[in-house]
Amino acid sequence: MCAKPAPITITEPPKSPHPFWSGAFRPLFLLAGLLAIVAVVWWVAGFAHGIVVPSLGTPSYWHAHEMIFGFGGAAIGGFLLTAIANWTGRPAISGPMLMGLTSTWLLGRISVGFADSLPPVLVILGDLAYFAFLIALGARELIAARNFKNMRVLAVIGVIALFDGLFIASCLDVIALDPAILYQTAILTIILLISLIGGRVIPAFTRNWMQREQINAPMPAMFGRFDMACMASIVVAILSTITAPDTPLSGSVLLVAAVLHAVRLIRWRGIYSWREPIVAMLHLGYFWVPVGLALLGASHIWPDTIGSRDALHALTGGAMACMIIAISGRAALGHTGRELRASGMLNAAFGLIWLSTAFRIIAGQSNEHYVTILAIATLMWLGGWLAFLIGYGPVLLGPSQKKTRGIPVR
Repeated sequence: MCAKPAPITITEPPKSPHPFWSGAFRPLFLLAGLLAIVAVVWWVAGFAHGIVVPSLGTPSYWHAHEMIFGFGGAAIGGFLLTAIANWTGRPAISGPMLMGLTSTWLLGRISVGFADSLPPVLVILGDLAYFAFLIALGARELIAARNFKNMRVLAVIGVIALFDGLFIASCLDVIALDPAILYQTAILTIILLISLIGGRVIPAFTRNWMQREQINAPMPAMFGRFDMACMASIVVAILSTITAPDTPLSGSVLLVAAVLHAVRLIRWRGIYSWREPIVAMLHLGYFWVPVGLALLGASHIWPDTIGSRDALHALTGGAMACMIIAISGRAALGHTGRELRASGMLNAAFGLIWLSTAFRIIAGQSNEHYVTILAIATLMWLGGWLAFLIGYGPVLLGPSQKKTRGIPVR
């Protein structure tokens, strides 16, 4: 008799995670957009209708923290891990590891939201868990690929995390430091990160587009010594803000930095990109860096003329938010295999947020119509982020259309 053949065991391949967990840009950019709406609506509703608002010492400090370290932190993580996968050629952080990172970000929102009910040490640890996890993941990937030159990006994020912890500690009276000064220095550190990243991606993307369109004009200046001087000017501005806050000295340093970054922006030849919104957005977003630095410097020298709060909104609502929209929209398209063309929703989102910043600054200079102009700026902000979520939420949640393309910047 012939022996029976052994039964064939078919092993099913492991199921791949939902597309939402295939890349850090998906959950983190989506959460950034959601928080940009929640943190504003909740804060405004507290003042207008007496709704209970979370407090980090005060509701204003909670709002400030979430718009910088919560909203900004999510966007930073989404870009960083997406870019690192391209810089190193390693697989993108995905699946359970990405779920864990996202969970720590949510833990931070809960910790800060209940700051007045928790021991300060738990609030600080709960909030910093996200940045610690993010830096650890980035370092692991860069070390594994021996890509040490990009460690400087992690160093800047580490400084942002440091200011995050110090800001919470000062708001909760754990340390005797001025939260306003820490807030300013944290914003300037994020501007330093934008300067570092923008100096690599903006001229590169612009040059690629100009060459593809065969535009006969001088090419954008790529990252070089002048760019290093521009970043050094922000470092000096951070140090002067810490050692001589709100003085003509720190104001003068900021004005010099503003001039350098204005020249830098001109060298990137953004004037030729008006025909391609997804490229023009990068230049228009970076426009707020020199403007915000100039306004902040002026507020230190002439405080009775220009308020520092208006200047900080130029750097946050302008430079930070506009660059997040420009880069996240591009990443959502490019890394899901879609054509790099700005949709009507992305154009609307960027335009509304850009104009919201302009109106917010105008409101600060208008005593008679302050409330009306501020309301217009707020509605534009909310409309811009709603347009982003409506237009790009399905892209971030859904599957890729074809093989994705990485960020072509080393």
